[in-house]
Amino acid sequence: MKSIGGYVFPVLLVLLGGIVLVLALIDGQNAWVKLGAFLTLLTGVIALLLQIGALSRKAGLAIGVLCLAASVFLAFRNYRSVAEELEFRAAKDAYDTKIVQGLKDLRAAEERFKEANGTYTGSLSTLQDFVKNGTYPMIRAIGQVPDTLTEQQALEMNLIVRDTIRVSVLDSTFRTRKALEGRVYPFDPNTFINSPVTGKPFLLTAGMISSSGRNAPVVLAKDPSPMVPGDTLLFGSMEKASVAGNWKGD
Repeated sequence: MKSIGGYVFPVLLVLLGGIVLVLALIDGQNAWVKLGAFLTLLTGVIALLLQIGALSRKAGLAIGVLCLAASVFLAFRNYRSVAEELEFRAAKDAYDTKIVQGLKDLRAAEERFKEANGTYTGSLSTLQDFVKNGTYPMIRAIGQVPDTLTEQQALEMNLIVRDTIRVSVLDSTFRTRKALEGRVYPFDPNTFINSPVTGKPFLLTAGMISSSGRNAPVVLAKDPSPMVPGDTLLFGSMEKASVAGNWKGD
């Protein structure tokens, strides 16, 4: 009579393979995980058949070799599936980082255009020309505000005056020290209207909507070729007066 100890390992393999296979089916795991669980279960069954003498040693050896080869292949595929997922996430993060920078540049240009013209533009060429050659109004305070007064009080007492000047869009918006800090890539007025990844023009729309009984300018800009279909980075809306981006942290 064979020792009961010889059945422990095969039974454990059957239980382990069966449990993992059921969980894989319930959780919707990929085919490699399911196949691996099935092979574990099958190996346990074969070991049990060998233990009770229902399977010859020769047949068991042949099946065992096949299972071993399949296990090695599955281990490699599981490793590659994890590695591929990590590689994809890294590539997606790098892609998104560049696109977000491009959308931020486009948004900054549109905000300056609105300050200068009272509305947004849906024309990329118009926006590009505005950034390269245009100006917008900036209000500056001339004089010094005493420590004991607010700026409004100093203004009312004529200690300071406000003056409106026009400044270069390119220099004041994209070439200041603050604007250059933390950029992903250098700003180029000749190419900022295009995706920094694919070179395709951003999708840009602008118009007017009625908001609280008044006309409000709106703008919407989108990535022209998202890396993942349906996961499009954008800012703005054609339904409400907002230039918020849909990326994390905006």
